Amino acid sequence: MKHPREKGRRLELKIAKMIRRKGLDDKASRMPMSGAFPHLQADIYTSLPLHIEVKNQEKVRLWEWWETTRSKARPPKEPCLVISGNFRPIVAVVRFEYLLDLLRAEKESLENGDSV
Repeated sequence: MKHPREKGRRLELKIAKMIRRKGLDDKASRMPMSGAFPHLQADIYTSLPLHIEVKNQEKVRLWEWWETTRSKARPPKEPCLVISGNFRPIVAVVRFEYLLDLLRAEKESLENGDSV
């Protein structure tokens, strides 16, 4: 069995790499000693407007993890919980209203002819 911290660290590195590869933040990285400093509570350091917490576990404790993520997020950062497990897809949990705002902004951008 792999050590849970190592599994978490691997997923954090993967999430940061995915953010960089999508061109969203060239400096996105795993936060060393995540949570050790009051002003740097997220698992992923990024300029995105998200406070990203990462969990790589088989037993999902969604509401507990969500509450932790939500309580650590500081405006203007929006809480984002990223979850995966053994041979499972990576999924993200955000407030539905926030998702709708993102979709509205994308729709308006497309309607205005802005390139994506």
